Amino acid sequence: MINNQMDKNYMQGFFADAKGASRLLCGLLLAGAAGLSAAQTAAISGPSLPEVDKSVATAPAGPVVTMAPERFAELDARAPLNQRYPAGSINSGDVAQKALDEAKEDREAVNVRYVIDQRACYRKFMVNACLDEAKDRRRAAEKSIKQVEVEANTYQRQANVDERDRSLAEQRAKDEQDSARRLQEQKDKEAASARKVQESNAKNREVQQRIDQNKDLPPDYRIREHEAKVRQQQAEDAAKAPERAANAAAREQRIKDAEAHRLDVERKKAENERERAERKKRQEPPATTAPAAQ
Repeated sequence: MINNQMDKNYMQGFFADAKGASRLLCGLLLAGAAGLSAAQTAAISGPSLPEVDKSVATAPAGPVVTMAPERFAELDARAPLNQRYPAGSINSGDVAQKALDEAKEDREAVNVRYVIDQRACYRKFMVNACLDEAKDRRRAAEKSIKQVEVEANTYQRQANVDERDRSLAEQRAKDEQDSARRLQEQKDKEAASARKVQESNAKNREVQQRIDQNKDLPPDYRIREHEAKVRQQQAEDAAKAPERAANAAAREQRIKDAEAHRLDVERKKAENERERAERKKRQEPPATTAPAAQ
């Protein structure tokens, strides 16, 4: 029993050592291949950032990324997004949209940085540890970006909800005003219709009252009444005819008197002008004549 247990422990240790050796061997082979590929790439492209960018764009690990080296250097040098937009700093729609735009740029830069870090890891001996560190850095960067994105998206959603509620409230108020206006118009129409009905009923009653009052009178009573009024008016006009004639004669006489007065004034004015001209002529000294030549 003891021997069997010892044999079992021995075999487990042996396979464990073999597995570790296999892992170590595979790691060395991968590191060598990666080192060779990196060395060839460095020999062709050079170590500068633009050339590293070209190798990143053709790297098999991760998505194909294209970004100008100057743009990557600018984005990679900025502070983390959650420092540029700390919690509570997103307080308007413009700030929220700007934060989301910068988050998209930072995410692209993080992906480029991750591919560059992967390339660098394949040149090192501890490839897996280096790759894990690169993943951790990318995960931390994406986490900070995600925090800002969540806050910006939350603000935009809340702003949209507030805008929708405001629009609904405005529409509700407008509908209520329209309903009150239509109700008042309907009431005004009903009141106008009721007044017309009352006026029509009053006229009908008046007509019926006149009919009732004249029902015992002869049929030609209204005609005779009208003729009597006409005769009365003619008599009054005839009585006033002398007065109107006298007034017309007086008015005509006033017109004649006014015309005669005007003519008299013009005649006197002409006489005065003629007398003034004669006096002026008499007051002028006689003209002297020059002596005749000898």
